[in-house]
Amino acid sequence: MNWLRKIFSGSGSEAGESLRLEDVISWLEDKETSAGWEKSLSEIYRHLEDQAKELSQDVSRLASAEPDPSTPPKLLRAGLAARGEVVKQMESLEEKIDPPRKMDLQSASEHHWALVKGLERTVTTFGRAQRYVAAIFPKSLESINSDLGQISRTLVELEEMIGKRRKLSEEIWYSKELAEELGKGLVAIDSLKKKVAGEEALIGSTAARLRDHEERIRNLAASELGRRTEELKKSLEEKKREKIQTEEELRSLISPLTKALGRITKQSSSDRISLEHGEVFLQLMNNPAHVSDNEIAGSLEELRAHLATLGLKDRKKEKVLDHIDQLIGKRSLELARSRHFSLAEEIKSLEGQLKESSKEALQLKDTISQDKKALIKLEAALEQSRKDLLMLEERMGSKQSELVERLTRIAGKEMSLILPEKSG
Repeated sequence: MNWLRKIFSGSGSEAGESLRLEDVISWLEDKETSAGWEKSLSEIYRHLEDQAKELSQDVSRLASAEPDPSTPPKLLRAGLAARGEVVKQMESLEEKIDPPRKMDLQSASEHHWALVKGLERTVTTFGRAQRYVAAIFPKSLESINSDLGQISRTLVELEEMIGKRRKLSEEIWYSKELAEELGKGLVAIDSLKKKVAGEEALIGSTAARLRDHEERIRNLAASELGRRTEELKKSLEEKKREKIQTEEELRSLISPLTKALGRITKQSSSDRISLEHGEVFLQLMNNPAHVSDNEIAGSLEELRAHLATLGLKDRKKEKVLDHIDQLIGKRSLELARSRHFSLAEEIKSLEGQLKESSKEALQLKDTISQDKKALIKLEAALEQSRKDLLMLEERMGSKQSELVERLTRIAGKEMSLILPEKSG
């Protein structure tokens, strides 16, 4: 938080006063109680009471004043009636001048509002009646007008003082809120900084562990075990290619018989003939590698025996018959199937050996994969934490700026704010 402290520490000009953040609330409370509000308010209320007494005396003199005997009767009646109304209004106003018991801002505001409204009503009524009263009691009316003017000027002073007090109270209230928010925000900033530091440390340890695992897997690949594993992989790939070639050889050996096998299985399914090797014929078409030697020989003999009933053209039948004889004589299917079986066993054995020799490498690769995924998540979390920290620092910087401005207005001089050391 050094940058915040630098901005608001009053650098470049002498600060009128430096204030620690933890002392702001008590400082504000002292300002609120030492503002001289009650003393100033009491002084104004004393003036109002004095003015109320003068008004009361002048109203009493008006009420008891004797009119000039030469006053015309009609004017006299109107003037006396107006005097009664004026006296009534003035007495009502006098009651409203009495100050409230409490000396707080709300009581003062309510008293001021009631007195202003009362004065407005009084002046309105007095304005209609004063022409008649002035005609009969000019001096009394002049004194009352003077009293009302003094009261009005005092109410203006009271309004100004209430406005200043209200503004001060608002400044103090907002300043307290800002101070509390800033204090909590600085704690949150410290917490976020610790979180960022923890995430950075965790990323560092994870990255170091990842580099260690990658180094181990490189060393393992260069070791005797690694070379043996590569040889097993190459051997396994070779055997798989040979197995595929054997499967293609089996399919090519069966291919000339496909039409005959299809017809004999079709006739078997329609109960036209009864076959001993019906299922074997299907396997020969679909997966000849899984047919045993005995089943191959027997199925070929049975196919040969029923070949004449399959409805093949003579030329096709001769070719199929010749191919069957070659398969039986040379045992081509049995030999190809045997090679396929041997290759399958070798592949199984090689896969077992490869699995065992690759065990450590696979475990390392799995660990590396997990570390990389963890690293991505940690880096994303760190980026978000840094964004949150930057936003919070900017928000607290704005609040601190506003707080310093308010404190300066309250103090009437330049203020600076000292943040807690732990936020530096």
